[in-house]
Amino acid sequence: MIKSATRKIEVFRPGKFVAMNGVECDFTADDLRAIAAAYDPLAAPAPGVIGHPKTDDPAWCWAKGFSYDEDGQRLLAEVGEIEPAFAEAVAEGRYKKISLSLFPPSAASNPKPGQWYPRHIGF
Repeated sequence: MIKSATRKIEVFRPGKFVAMNGVECDFTADDLRAIAAAYDPLAAPAPGVIGHPKTDDPAWCWAKGFSYDEDGQRLLAEVGEIEPAFAEAVAEGRYKKISLSLFPPSAASNPKPGQWYPRHIGF
C-alpha cells in the first residue's frame, strides 16, 4: 500500500474555545507559535484520527510538524503517512471539520510538561 505525500491542513486558530470537559481556554497567536515550536514528531507524534478517541484508535495519518501561518493567523499541521482510503474519504467531504486535541500544560501524560502539546488531530 502506497501512502500519499504530506499535506498542510489548518487545525487551529487563535481565540476562545470550550474543551470537551467544559473548560474555557483562550489561545493567542503566541500560544500557537509555542505549540508549533514545542512539537517533536520523533519523541511524541500526534496521530490523525476519526473523532476524538480516548485511546488506541488507529492513526489514519501522522503530524510531521506544525507551523503558524502569520498571514492567515492559523496553526497548520503538516501530515504524512496518510492512508489512501482516508485521503479519499476526506477529499469526498466525509470529514468536513478538523479539531486539534491538546495536552494541557499540567497533564501528567503531557510529553512536554508546562506547555500545550498536540495530542491528536480529530477529523
